[in-house]
Amino acid sequence: MIVGDYIKQKFQTFGIQLSEADLLDISLEVDDEVTEDNKLKISVSIAKFIPSLLLRAQSISESGFSMSWNIQGVKDYYSWACKEYGLKDELSNKPKVTFL
Repeated sequence: MIVGDYIKQKFQTFGIQLSEADLLDISLEVDDEVTEDNKLKISVSIAKFIPSLLLRAQSISESGFSMSWNIQGVKDYYSWACKEYGLKDELSNKPKVTFL
């Protein structure tokens, strides 16, 4: 399977359709094969892309056509991915303790 198809399928589970431009933003090697060697890099790239994805509309309705996606599922996946890959979770609202 090529990287571009792999990334598209990962997001389709949440009901999200990605454009070719989105794929280029996520990974520069969209035409390469997915291997054990590049799978970690692809997964980290996907996780880093999610905050920009959440800026989009979550549902679209036009001329009788309606489409929406699972935003909580995406946030949960992002939180898990940040823990799994040692990334800073930019979306969590965890309380922070500050000492003056």
